[in-house]
Amino acid sequence: MRRRPLKSLRSAIAAAQFCAAALVPLAISGCTDTTAPPKPPYLAVVTRLTTWPGASAPAKVKYRVRESTAGVVRFDKEFIVAPTDTIIIPVLSGTYIVEAEDLPARCVLPRGSRHQGTSVSEADNTGIIRYQIECRGLLSISVIADGYETDDRFVYRVRSRTTGLERTGIVTGNDTTTIEDIGAGELEIDIGGVAENCVITSDGGSRQKVRAEPSGGAAVAFRVQCADVARQPKIVAFTSGYTQGASIFQFRVFDPDADLIGYYWDITDCDGNTVLQDKRERVRVNLRGGRGGTNDTLTIVGAFELGLANAALAGRCTEVRVYDAAGNVSQIATHKIGTATGAPPTVRFFNATLNGKAYISSILEASDPDGDIVGHFVLVRLRDGVLAAPDGVPDLGSMDPVGYLGLDVPIIPTTGRIKWDDVYAVIVYVIDARGNVVRVEDDDIFR
Repeated sequence: MRRRPLKSLRSAIAAAQFCAAALVPLAISGCTDTTAPPKPPYLAVVTRLTTWPGASAPAKVKYRVRESTAGVVRFDKEFIVAPTDTIIIPVLSGTYIVEAEDLPARCVLPRGSRHQGTSVSEADNTGIIRYQIECRGLLSISVIADGYETDDRFVYRVRSRTTGLERTGIVTGNDTTTIEDIGAGELEIDIGGVAENCVITSDGGSRQKVRAEPSGGAAVAFRVQCADVARQPKIVAFTSGYTQGASIFQFRVFDPDADLIGYYWDITDCDGNTVLQDKRERVRVNLRGGRGGTNDTLTIVGAFELGLANAALAGRCTEVRVYDAAGNVSQIATHKIGTATGAPPTVRFFNATLNGKAYISSILEASDPDGDIVGHFVLVRLRDGVLAAPDGVPDLGSMDPVGYLGLDVPIIPTTGRIKWDDVYAVIVYVIDARGNVVRVEDDDIFR
């Protein structure tokens, strides 16, 4: 069989594309040698269309292509094509401006403007201008659900704080629904119908707030995690406090399978919305690696350094939830900062001392008028870059992630990953059963 020359094949493809772009109002089969585009250069307008679930895409889009030299307009033409069509135009050398016109209000160009330009010369084969069109709904509501016996249907309510309108409906798990008829402005979105074995872990809990613009694009996503109730960990006691830039907390958890992996911690506005500066909850893992052992009931003491003033977090809430090796997550436990009763612990003496180059030993003497000290947590401030990539801030390393009961501070080895000259300070956080806390630090381990 005789093969068609490659150059001839490319010309045929170019001719077909040229006709399909509506320069020649005929079907591709109507193209002939007399209607095929002349020799290069060409100008191509390529469009990528993305449509959000439930949103509407335009049937046609309009592009205006112009070129002028020394104030003389040499080319000015409009092309109306399907939004995924590619326009290929034979042109003269020059600088061309393309404008996307009459896009629907909810279709935007997230990367670039409606006006784009390129220069085409005789040495070029094709100059290319690319558009990305994104068509959005006014509001998209998504639910991401996973775990054991996951819910597959959830009830939503959207209330506009601007217009007073409300909309309700059903959204399927791991799917998205779009609301178009509630108007732009401040919106509150509630989700309900969540099974008892499931917990909403996304920021804001069962209620999220968002502002919808007339151009659309507002979106909220709810994360729902479901557990096997027979194996689900349960937090049975929880208190917390905040002092000297540190969040200190303790909780007792019952885990039927004794396979706890870790816990999530956050500070919120008491409505489930994080108030941390980086908007990111923290996670601590390896709960069974040390004192945790294999008991089904475990008391955990923890702390995180934030560096914020006490007043900044007064009246805020500490939140924790735990999860096990099978992915079962507990319900979220919440404790309001500053609600502790009784008297706080008092530290009479704390000293951390380097012994040779092998380890750091510590002496902690403390008491509590109520006699209810639960335990303490230990962090070590280290030279930047010891535990993670250097970032200009000293590292913080913890000892046992579940903390320690009582007041016996563990020995800190300095012959492994942490060396004796990496250590800047040892910090101890003490908490009692009511959430009263104290923080002490020794930044001179040589005495």
